[in-house]
Amino acid sequence: MPRDAARLQDLPKLGPKTAAWLRAVGVASLEDLRRRGAVPAYVALKRSVPRTSLNALYALAGAIEGRDWREIRRTRKLELLLAVEDYEHAHPAPRPASRTASLAGLRNIGPAMLRDFELLGVRSVAQLARRDADALYLRLQRLTGKRQDPCVWDTFAAAIHQARTGEALPWWHFTRERKRRQAEGTFVASARARPPRPPKNGVWKNGV
Repeated sequence: MPRDAARLQDLPKLGPKTAAWLRAVGVASLEDLRRRGAVPAYVALKRSVPRTSLNALYALAGAIEGRDWREIRRTRKLELLLAVEDYEHAHPAPRPASRTASLAGLRNIGPAMLRDFELLGVRSVAQLARRDADALYLRLQRLTGKRQDPCVWDTFAAAIHQARTGEALPWWHFTRERKRRQAEGTFVASARARPPRPPKNGVWKNGV
């Protein structure tokens, strides 16, 4: 397999969990990582997942340089640490969305999406930050009994990202990740929508 085609989770010291975190901040491949740079990618990852260790920084730099992270010399590690400090100073973290803020205040969210959130039982930014785009997308299909446009998933992903990090990205920023998963056959849209089951007591309730 060409190195550029290597999966992020196959790179030393990354693994599937870190690869998933990287995809959430817009780094889905080694090519994405090289284009963005180790330091900006690490800072974005650390802001999204505060418990990210410095080893992830060295692993990202090693992936770009074509070497194992353990081969990075101490002087190079110091350069990376100073570069992270400079980058964070030049690019302050965006203020997180208030967890009591209205969902309507999020970018990409209009009346139709607000109705979907109501149907899904998501009524605050704090609730949204704890949700998963795949789960919301599948749940919406099951509640409505019809397949939803895949762009709905993109919008869910963008809104969740903003709720968690405060970074308001356009919904189409997440389209590439969704299309990559569609090509791999791992996107949730492949699941057929199922009609909702009628409640035993005859009373419909919203929520997840």
